[in-house]
Amino acid sequence: MNNLSIKLQLSLSAIVMAFLLLLVQLGLQFYVMRGDIVQRIEKHEYRQLTDLAKHLDENLQNSITMLSNVALNAPTSAPGQLAPLEQFLQREHALLTVYDDLYLFDAKGVLLVDWPIKPGRRTLDMSSRDYIQGVIQTGKAVISKPILGKATQQPIVVVAAPILDKNKQLIGIMGGVLNLYKPNLLGSIANRKNGETGYYYLVSKDRLRIAHPDTRLIFKQVPANSGNIPFENAMNGFEGTQEGYTTRGLKGLFTFKQLATTDWVMASVVPSAEAFAPIENLFKKMIGVSLLLMLVMMPLLWTFVGRLVRPLGLLASAMHDTASKMRDGQAAAPIAELGGKEIKTVVHAFNEFVEARIQTEKDMSQARDAAQAASESKSHFLANMSHEIRTPMNGILGMTELCLQTRMTPEQRSYLDMVSTSANSLLAVINDILDFSKIEARKLSLDPHLFSLHSLIRQTTRTLSLRASEKELELVCDMQSNVPDQVIGDPLRLQQVITNLLGNAIKFTAQGEILLCVERMPPQAGADGIWLAFAIKDTGIGISPDKQNIIFDVFTQADSSTVRQFGGSGLGLAISRRLVQMMGGDIQVSSQPGHGSTFSFCVNLQTAAASVFSDNEIPKPLAGKTILVVDDNASSRNVLGQQLFAIGLHPVTADGAVQALHSPLLAQACCTLIDVNMPDIDGYALAAQIRQVTPVAQMPIIMMGALSEQTSQEQLDPLGIQGFLVKPIDPHEMLAMLNTLICRTANVEARAAPTHQPNAHLHSSPQRVLLVEDAPINQTLATILLSRMGYDISIANNGVEAVEAFSSGPFDLILMDIQMPAMSGIEATEIIRAMEQASLKPRTPIIAVTANALKGDRERYMEAGMDGYVSKPIAVESLRSEIRRVSPKLQPPNSPPDGQT
Repeated sequence: MNNLSIKLQLSLSAIVMAFLLLLVQLGLQFYVMRGDIVQRIEKHEYRQLTDLAKHLDENLQNSITMLSNVALNAPTSAPGQLAPLEQFLQREHALLTVYDDLYLFDAKGVLLVDWPIKPGRRTLDMSSRDYIQGVIQTGKAVISKPILGKATQQPIVVVAAPILDKNKQLIGIMGGVLNLYKPNLLGSIANRKNGETGYYYLVSKDRLRIAHPDTRLIFKQVPANSGNIPFENAMNGFEGTQEGYTTRGLKGLFTFKQLATTDWVMASVVPSAEAFAPIENLFKKMIGVSLLLMLVMMPLLWTFVGRLVRPLGLLASAMHDTASKMRDGQAAAPIAELGGKEIKTVVHAFNEFVEARIQTEKDMSQARDAAQAASESKSHFLANMSHEIRTPMNGILGMTELCLQTRMTPEQRSYLDMVSTSANSLLAVINDILDFSKIEARKLSLDPHLFSLHSLIRQTTRTLSLRASEKELELVCDMQSNVPDQVIGDPLRLQQVITNLLGNAIKFTAQGEILLCVERMPPQAGADGIWLAFAIKDTGIGISPDKQNIIFDVFTQADSSTVRQFGGSGLGLAISRRLVQMMGGDIQVSSQPGHGSTFSFCVNLQTAAASVFSDNEIPKPLAGKTILVVDDNASSRNVLGQQLFAIGLHPVTADGAVQALHSPLLAQACCTLIDVNMPDIDGYALAAQIRQVTPVAQMPIIMMGALSEQTSQEQLDPLGIQGFLVKPIDPHEMLAMLNTLICRTANVEARAAPTHQPNAHLHSSPQRVLLVEDAPINQTLATILLSRMGYDISIANNGVEAVEAFSSGPFDLILMDIQMPAMSGIEATEIIRAMEQASLKPRTPIIAVTANALKGDRERYMEAGMDGYVSKPIAVESLRSEIRRVSPKLQPPNSPPDGQT
């Protein structure tokens, strides 16, 4: 319809409207005429049926009256003598022309005399008959219910009248049999036609058909709820005409009239097709006339619409010419007014539009020039900012790389590997964000290459383990054994997605655990490479169902309160979804408020090596050996057990020290893995109890803990512990350590006796250091550094707590932050110095640890009473050197030999 011309649309619309109007008129006329004819038919049928019922009522009443009058003259003197009674009946010739049989009964209903005589009837007790009981009860003449005559097989009734004595007492009953099909009664009503195919029938109140054109239905009851609504209404007292259906499905007009002398109902039926035949013929003629009118109107409407739309065609042509001139850059003149008022309005509006368009183009040209200038300025600013940000990042990466080239312990190299990886990830993200051309062009491409998936997962989880341990959360990594290590993909983007989802899980989880699951999916039809499914499950606050779809939109979080409580820009999930989609998958969330969330996504990677443990095969002596795993966290315990079973070992798990010590398989275990942080009895206490019964040579012990809980091997040797694995446990590291311990059985006994080592400072009390720092991350970092140096650390969150801690006991050294809430480091230092002077205590070395590195800061701290200065970020050697300078006697107990860091 939209593709047709206006002229054709208007013509068709006018024709349709005219056709609809004619149909409405036709329908209304037919409805009115039909209603009028129905009323006429109803009146005619009812009047006709009323006359027929009246005629039947009169004949019945005459028959009753005749019998009643004869009964008044019946002999009453000698009721026991039958001859006079018989003669009385023989003399009633007129009555016998109406009635087929005449009877005389005594007052109790015993038949005395009948005429004509039929053998065997006299002396019959008919007191139970309805007409006998009716006369006895009412004392008046009654008509019995219709019955089918045995001889005639036609409906008959018995009319009974009382015989009274002089005292008006009932002494007998006179009765007569009345054949309803006699001409003076129903006659041929059953065969009488009502119109062409209509008919009449008679029915009693108890639904018994008395007369009907179908002889098979005579004296058959109409079933209850027959579906013939007019008939059912008549049984309830309705008189008149209604339209309905017979029990045989014939649609017709039904008329009912109740007889006055009995409870019988006279009915007539006229088929609707016959009754409304004149209307149908008239309706066909009206349709023909309407179609003829439509044929006459169509050319007239077409001509009228053509004259109506001609100005529109002229206007369209003028508008087309104006648009062509504007497209070619030529000056466009306003269109002259034409047509009627509405067309002139359109012309005026179009001329205003052209003027506004010309003015808008001028404004857009000016705005474009301004935007280009702003864009150049913005590009210049972003270039400068990119340089300023990349410069320190390059310094971080360069110094980290230099540090990795020096001699260091495996633990130190692990830390620096994570620093290097995190710095590279950050630099890559900064490059994408600050690269203005990529942002404007929306260009973000993947850089697929060969990488170690297991190393990526290990580095990512280790980097976030510090944040998890700060909140006392268990971070567990469950990587299935069929997940390949060497794959081809974009490790930076994959790490970015995992880091974002794990970071969110840690952020929104107050207690419990975070579980990272990685498994290989079945091959997808028509897809190359492998599909990996990642799932990050937490026990955090959860997300309501109505917010689960919007959290992936930019600058959107599940609730506005989370912005205030947890922070965040709302970009992480949106970026993660886009990256996952670029890697061929999608991301979903399943969550219930208060029951945690599960973020799952799948990616398509290319595989380069299928075996997970191909680089670390288990030794044959170790195959099938029992490994005892002690961990209070069920998820961590189950995952570790699955990893041990996958490499061919027999894991036995225990949820705590008590269960481990009482385990019957403890003596059979070739190695024990113990979690450091457990309730009631911690891991180190359990290791000490095991060492009392099991020597090192029999069963090595490996501790497991978060990155912040990692302890150097020098500190583990005196405890009889042979290694430390950082959680989440990496299967490669675990297997490498198990292989190393099995191959060093010759050295285990020497390591199990640390008391023979000539390190006297291991037996001396550790030197106490008070760390005053308000930032939790800095507290963790400094605690790790100082603990690895062998110091006993106490933490104060601000200057007030530092003063309180100092007053409670002496310290060998104080590391003091400067900018802190409640009380700054300078104020706390001044108070501590005043307390020393007042109590004549020896001076405690205080070293300032701050990010303020401007000229004059060092001098100001020294004037406040501090002894040294270390700038942030803290360099280990700088801190160690400053401690030696301010107090030579505070030589760190675990100072490494020269050349190692």
